[in-house]
Amino acid sequence: MQVRLMPNHPHRRGVFFGGIAGTLLAMSPVEGRTHMALTKFGFIVTGAGLRPEEHRMTMRSGAFEMIAVGVSGASQGPAVARGLLDEGVQLLELCGGFGPIWTAKVIEAIENRIPVGSVAYGPESIDAMYALFKD
Repeated sequence: MQVRLMPNHPHRRGVFFGGIAGTLLAMSPVEGRTHMALTKFGFIVTGAGLRPEEHRMTMRSGAFEMIAVGVSGASQGPAVARGLLDEGVQLLELCGGFGPIWTAKVIEAIENRIPVGSVAYGPESIDAMYALFKD
């Protein structure tokens, strides 16, 4: 697990613990307990025939909300990301279908106002990924 201090950054306060979705944690100075500062997370996935206005789901607890939106192509990502930002998403994850170019375009579209991560697969997955997407 990666641990870095993130002082004086407008979107990251306290300690950053690297891991799934780059979860942000902060220490409560009053109670001395750890709590999750991240309360609203967005995920955009690409898939054939997905339409953002129709293919959207929300998973919610009393302390956390995740919004997942489907798009048919990465080119729809910047507009969807701007919408999620307007809805208060604090952290955005993109599926591997975005690749580095469209990930950069999403970051540019939201003016780097929140952290954006992108799913990536290691070299051990190359053959299996090829089999899934060769057609």
